[in-house]
Amino acid sequence: MREGIHRAIRLGEHESFKDIIEERIEPTDSELASDDALDDWMMRDATTGHHISCTCKMGPASDPMAVVDQHGRVHGMEGLRVADASVMPDCIRANTNVTTMMIGERMADFIAGRV
Repeated sequence: MREGIHRAIRLGEHESFKDIIEERIEPTDSELASDDALDDWMMRDATTGHHISCTCKMGPASDPMAVVDQHGRVHGMEGLRVADASVMPDCIRANTNVTTMMIGERMADFIAGRV
C-alpha cells in the first residue's frame, strides 16, 4: 500500500493535474516522512469504500439463499426481523443510503401493522 500511495502522490503532482489539484490534503508531509509514520496513517485512515449489503437476502422460504421474507421476518425464527441493507437480494447500482432508509420505513410499517 505504501508504494501505491507514493505512486498516487507522484501522479497527482504531475504537470497534467496542476489545473485540477490545488493541494494534497492527506497524507500530510509528516505522515509521509517515514514508513512507520505512513503505516500509522494507513492503519488509522484506510477504510473500505463499498456499501455493505446483500448478506441476508430477501426471498421466499423455498429459496435456500434467502434469509428473510418480504416483511423482513427471518425464515425459521419467531419474532426476529432484519430491516437494513443486508436484505437486498442484489447490490443496487447507486448509493445505498436512501434505499436502506426506505427498507427501514417499510419494515416499520409492517411491524406497526400499518400495511
